[in-house]
Amino acid sequence: MIDFNTLFQIKKDAISSIKSDSEGQLITSTWPNFLYTLFFILIPILVAVLPWFICIKLTEMASYISTGISIFTGLFFSLILNISSKIRIEKENINMDFDNFQRFKENMRQISNITQYLIILGILIMVVVFLNFLFNFNEYKIEAAFTSLALFLLIRFFVCLLFMLQRFYFVLRDEINNIL
Repeated sequence: MIDFNTLFQIKKDAISSIKSDSEGQLITSTWPNFLYTLFFILIPILVAVLPWFICIKLTEMASYISTGISIFTGLFFSLILNISSKIRIEKENINMDFDNFQRFKENMRQISNITQYLIILGILIMVVVFLNFLFNFNEYKIEAAFTSLALFLLIRFFVCLLFMLQRFYFVLRDEINNIL
């Protein structure tokens, strides 16, 4: 059975990870919080408003969106499985630097949180695209509403990808510094 509380907790954990640094500390400075608000809230809303002013239809983009999101979501499922094995392998390393391992574990936790949220966003996007296809709305306002919702979720999806890429950068940076 689907537990919606768990799904909301995944979103909450992902946002907490997005707003944290590589040490797991919540970033409280103004500029990063402004960037979070800009990229995660304002830009998705601005893009979601476009179908009401420009003739953008979800039905025209549905196949591209479905293909891209399906591929990425499948890759994210495999990434989730790999994260736990990476932590287990690193934990069993007898020459492990404890501080480096803690940063590695924190970054993997953040990547896992963001990845789980990306999977949820991918599923929601697919549901919106499917419902739009299923009902084949002829009314422009309903089509625009579905297009707006899909665009909002898509922009959030891409922004989360960038945040996840940032976390991978932290992991690679720490690993390279540990080797050198």
